[in-house]
Amino acid sequence: MSEAKLMLGDCLEVMRGIPDESVDMVVTDPPYGMNYLSNHGTKHKKIKNDDVVDPSFIPECMRLLKQGGGLISFTNWANSCEWMYWIEHYGFTVKSQVIWNRLHHGMGDLKGAFAPMHDVVWYATKGRRIFTNGRPKSVIDVKRPSPSQDHGHPTCKPVELMEKLIYSTDDGSNGIILDPFMGSGSTGVACRNLGRDFIGIELDADYYKIAEERIREATNE
Repeated sequence: MSEAKLMLGDCLEVMRGIPDESVDMVVTDPPYGMNYLSNHGTKHKKIKNDDVVDPSFIPECMRLLKQGGGLISFTNWANSCEWMYWIEHYGFTVKSQVIWNRLHHGMGDLKGAFAPMHDVVWYATKGRRIFTNGRPKSVIDVKRPSPSQDHGHPTCKPVELMEKLIYSTDDGSNGIILDPFMGSGSTGVACRNLGRDFIGIELDADYYKIAEERIREATNE
């Protein structure tokens, strides 16, 4: 059975305690630097440390990843280029831009802008990584969780989406998946479903408890 190691705390502090080149993939949804507040503001808390783009976790990802490891990092269209710059700056090779089609649109300027239906995902590698499950497409269609399905997190990602990303980028090594911004635990649940070992780090105690419960339930199932 796969193992899940969950840790509450600042990701930089926790990551510094993990040995070099011990992780196969980093799959994460960091604060984008959008100062985001959900339209369901009365239900969701504001995301911590989301005021500016902060790439300080990326060098730690590079250190922790084995040669041939990969990074999957979500971002927003408005600052995706800035995130790409920092990912490359710290030594990664950006291999693909993946588009998550959420299948229904958000809000924004209702009369002067296109209705937003997608998020940007950067896929980057530390050295050469060979896919073992065929060549994936760069657009993934998965419905965004509704307010009743988001586990109280404003940017909750669907487990199906995380499963597709992890499965698509598998190199056959069955190594450890790290999520330094675990949130409500979707990456951890996906790892459980796929039989992958998982390390999850979360700063917010409330979200940590939600993630812990979700991953425990996935384990029992």
